[in-house]
Order: sequence, then C-alpha cells, then structure tokens
Amino acid sequence: MEKQATESRRARLHGRVVLAAVAGCAVLGTVLMLLPAERTATRAPGPAPGAQALTAVAAGVSAALPDLAALIGERESRLRRHPEDAQSWAVLGTAYVEQGRRTADTTFYAKAEDSLRTSLKVRRSAEALEGLAVLANTRRDFRTARTWGEEARQLEPRRWTTYPALIDAYTGLGDYKAARGALERLTELRSGPAVMARAAAVYRDRGAKDAAAQLADAA
Repeated sequence: MEKQATESRRARLHGRVVLAAVAGCAVLGTVLMLLPAERTATRAPGPAPGAQALTAVAAGVSAALPDLAALIGERESRLRRHPEDAQSWAVLGTAYVEQGRRTADTTFYAKAEDSLRTSLKVRRSAEALEGLAVLANTRRDFRTARTWGEEARQLEPRRWTTYPALIDAYTGLGDYKAARGALERLTELRSGPAVMARAAAVYRDRGAKDAAAQLADAA
C-alpha cells in the first residue's frame, strides 16, 4: 500500500516537472520572438551627407558645412550632365546662399543668383523664387525679397518654406502687420521647432512677452 502511494507521488511529481518544462519552453519561445534582432545584424546605412544637407536646406534650417559642401558638389556634378534640370539649379542656388551665410564669403551670393536665375529661365518655380527671396534678405535688400517672396506665394500658396522669407522681408521693412499675417499662415501650414523659433523672433521684434516661452518650447 505504501509502495503504491510512493509511486503515485512520483507520478504526480513527474507530471508537474513535465508541465513546468513545457510552460518554460513556451515562455522562452515568446521571449525570443519579442527580442530584437541580433546585435550583429547589419544596420541600414544612414543618408548620404548631401541628402542630409538637402533635407536641412529644404526645411529652411542650417546644414553642417561638410554636408553642405557635399550637396553643392553633387548638384554641380549633376548639372554638368543635365544643364536643363531646373530643380537642381534652384537647390544649388539655395545651397550657395547658405554656404555664403555660414562662411561669410559673399562670392557665394553671386553664384547663388546665377544659379537661381538660370533655374527660372529653364522653368518658373516657387522654389527658385523663394531662393531669390532668401538671397535678397541675406543681402538686406528687403524690398526685393518681398517681391520675390510674394511671387513665390502666388505661384504656390501652400509652400510653407516661402513664409519665413516673407516674414524676414516684412520685418526688415518694418511692416509688422504683414509679418504677423505671414506667421499666422505659416503656423496653419506647418508646426515644429523651426516654426516656433520663427514665431518667437516675430514676437521678440514686436516686444511681446511670450517670445521667451516660444523660444523655450522650440528648444
């Protein structure tokens, strides 16, 4: 009788061990499925320097100088093969403006103007008009910047990157009402740190108290 009871206890214990093993395998399998891929797996390559600079320039923010130089080199090379590429001329012109602004080398501004006007000759676009507005603002020729910026806005009213150039032009001319209107349109079309920083600059110029808060939010 005692022998049968011992065997019964052993059978129950064996059953528990088997169940625990099965449950452990199930848990382990689930964990393995949830784990990320092996660390030794090859990561996807990041964007090329020229592509990074293009993204920055298109968004109206500063690009790293090495990336900017790479972008300029890429566009110059492409335009030697495809001189009728209006968009590449516009991108090159805008990149020249940024390069001149960052390095304080005004020779880039003449290159920028030639590139942007060449783009317009090939095909009239808001991108080239906007680039000319940015260039004129950089030269502190705010009347010309306003003219180019308003032409770009008429051509593509929903192109948000035109509005910062217009804000700079209106502010430079002391037309704060127009600058505020351009800012309101900009915030309707776009959000994010770059837009908040632009809003803070407008408020600062008008002496508004919430400029510091806007800058803090942008940071």
